[in-house]
Amino acid sequence: MVKLLIVEDNDFERHALQNYIDWDVLGIRQVETAYNGLDGLEKAKAIVPDIIISDVMMPGMSGIEMAQYIMKFFPQTKFIFSSGHEDVRLLQEAMEVRACSYLIKPLKQEELISVIKKATSMLVDEKLTSIAHNKMVEQFNDNLRYLQTKFLEELIVTGKNARDMKSLSMHANDLKLSMIGMYKLAVVELDFGVESDLFQNTNLLHVVMHQLERISSSKHALVMKISGNRIIVLLHTLVPVGEEGTKIIADIAEGMRLVSEEINCKYMIGVSDLFANLDDLHQAFKQSSFAASRKVKLGYGHLVHYSGCHDSEAISLQAGPYDLQAAIAQLIDLVMKGENVEDELRKLVHELQVISDHPLVRVQSLIILLFSNLSKQLADVGENLDRMAGEERELYEQIISAKTIPDILQLASKTLTSVASYMCRKKQNKDDYIINEILTILNQEYRHPITLSSLSERVYLSPNYLRIIFKNKMRISIQEYLTNLRLSKAKELLKETRYKVHEVGEMVGYENSTYFSIVFKNYMKMTPGEYRNKFK
Repeated sequence: MVKLLIVEDNDFERHALQNYIDWDVLGIRQVETAYNGLDGLEKAKAIVPDIIISDVMMPGMSGIEMAQYIMKFFPQTKFIFSSGHEDVRLLQEAMEVRACSYLIKPLKQEELISVIKKATSMLVDEKLTSIAHNKMVEQFNDNLRYLQTKFLEELIVTGKNARDMKSLSMHANDLKLSMIGMYKLAVVELDFGVESDLFQNTNLLHVVMHQLERISSSKHALVMKISGNRIIVLLHTLVPVGEEGTKIIADIAEGMRLVSEEINCKYMIGVSDLFANLDDLHQAFKQSSFAASRKVKLGYGHLVHYSGCHDSEAISLQAGPYDLQAAIAQLIDLVMKGENVEDELRKLVHELQVISDHPLVRVQSLIILLFSNLSKQLADVGENLDRMAGEERELYEQIISAKTIPDILQLASKTLTSVASYMCRKKQNKDDYIINEILTILNQEYRHPITLSSLSERVYLSPNYLRIIFKNKMRISIQEYLTNLRLSKAKELLKETRYKVHEVGEMVGYENSTYFSIVFKNYMKMTPGEYRNKFK
């Protein structure tokens, strides 16, 4: 919308200009007036006009003086001056403020319209030029950011650009990158699970990138994706990274915690030391990658500083020699006796981490060896590892596919505890105790969902073995016992209360009323409603 301001001290001429020309046809939607130069200056500040038609000679402030002030604030405004004097000096002054035209009164409508069209055309051309310029600047900035990112990525990951300091400085200057300041690097390693495909991984990476860019947007930080499921956050400041840098790192850690819960992924963050030169970024990358690799020992979900890695390594290396074969034998002996093995297992894994350059592979091999020897000893006493802890082959596959030592430790601890618990019960002949424990659970929790797997986990037995001992002792399966129990409770409620049938079903553990009615009729040869009617 083009806005026009008419500045004229003659009332008749001012009103004539405002009312006797069809400004809408010329594309002008707002027309305001001022009665002298001072009033015109105030009106211009208020409405920011695109075009001003002004008399030259006015009391208080001339049109030329007014234009000189307005041009300081709004240089894009177009001026059309009118005067009853053909004064060369006034014409020169008008040209100095880049007037579009200088018209001699009385104004001719055709001449004024022609000048207005010229002014609006200039405005349109300038607007289009400005849009094109802004687009070029935007494209340049986008391309510059891309080139900056690629340059830094190569510098960080390969260190290639850092070999020639002079060339590095020239490239950095060309890309408007500062060589001065302090740098710190954070590497975020992600694990989306074995079931996610390439496209899903890409989408999830974009979610994480967006979260990190949002956190870093108002800070001196640049977020970049590199090969694999890894993201780099480069921190740069002109002063040593103190509280502000610590806060940025803490914000990144908290942001990753939140986004990992949202998209169900695992993460690890490694942070380098502080460096003062751009050519040290490759070293910073090595440090942060090493810190992130500690996930193997610590598990995912941690933030590790490179400086802290050396402290922990120095402490660990003080440990004395450790006989792994003897430790495995002792663990198996504890399991066969039915005793607690968790502390010894942790000690074994810890010692293996200390003495091995590749602890994950060594821990996997060690745990497989542990279960292989355990399986042999169980077979010697007529027992079977499969019956107590699930199929042995699947156990080994889970160990091999584990990506961190804590994952292996959790799996091994759970399996060994299950076997030890079984051996303890066998030694004490407490199968009856287990059956009583199962019966207690069923009688107290029949209102809730109950599965064979959930029961077996609570008594540290495999589902298959629990099913066998329960059937041997009770002459009925667990599912049949639970069904009879629930229907017995349902009959009591139908007989003694006025709850609706579906409410009764829910109260005895059947969330689906149709399924409840089907089960009830199969066992009782009548529907729940028919059973209730017998007692009315």
